[in-house]
Amino acid sequence: MRRFPILTALPLLLLLASACTEEMSVHSRSDYHDYLTVESVLTDDPADSQQVVLSRTVSYFQEEADPAVTGAHVRVNDIVFSDEGDGRYAAPEGFCCEAGATYHLQVELPEGQVYEAEASMPEPGFRLDAIDYAFAGNKAKGIDSLWTLALWGKDDEVASYYQVSIAVNGNWYPFIMTEVMDDKLFNGKDVTGFPITTLLQTAALQERYGDCFKYLESGDVITLKVLTLDKGYFDFLTALRMSGISIPIFSPQPANTPTNIRGGNALGWFAVCPSRSVSVAVDDPMRPYYLRLLLPQ
Repeated sequence: MRRFPILTALPLLLLLASACTEEMSVHSRSDYHDYLTVESVLTDDPADSQQVVLSRTVSYFQEEADPAVTGAHVRVNDIVFSDEGDGRYAAPEGFCCEAGATYHLQVELPEGQVYEAEASMPEPGFRLDAIDYAFAGNKAKGIDSLWTLALWGKDDEVASYYQVSIAVNGNWYPFIMTEVMDDKLFNGKDVTGFPITTLLQTAALQERYGDCFKYLESGDVITLKVLTLDKGYFDFLTALRMSGISIPIFSPQPANTPTNIRGGNALGWFAVCPSRSVSVAVDDPMRPYYLRLLLPQ
């Protein structure tokens, strides 16, 4: 979650063809405002990366490196986050959040501007028991190989929202490949072999993003992580996807995406989420698709 260009206005081409005689000002996509971008998802798992990432917006057509914000003072409640460079501010080792607690983010820039946000951690909405995989085909629609990843567990009876991400041997898929969903399909139910997401492998994606897109082999370990989201963060992620985000995230970024950051021109979101994960080791990467309905050992 690094690049954050802004699309401030679209050309009003149809209005140019009208009979209106008033002077009209039309803004192009190259116009942009200088916004601070805040990216932070803190969890209750100390093994997760607990950090706040700060950067500045760039013009829609700008291709230079992301303008990271360094030298800021970043605190979450009474905890000071250290400046790691490249706009990243890390919590002390072992830091994690607690379920049901509320957290206050404060960012003070070197120029003196102060930005703030609050987030409360929801209760975990899903009991994650196990996952399993199944080979789903190859050479289809340009995909070299495809696997289905199925899930076992139980959803609670309260409406919940989730972000689902996967890793192969600890190499996580890029943000754009995560799934954002609600629990309408399985609210309050036991979940048995639900096809939650897919794994895919192409040589081009592996070259670009690394071994998270490798062809599965015996001995590989697949990890599924589920974050329970509050409604505000779910709406934020949904808005990003509806706007047609690309990799890296926020390139380009529409100006009307919701934010919970206060203090002036700012975009992004401060979220606190319970994190649950489970893994499975690959024995036969060519396991047939129908076997995903069997409870894994």
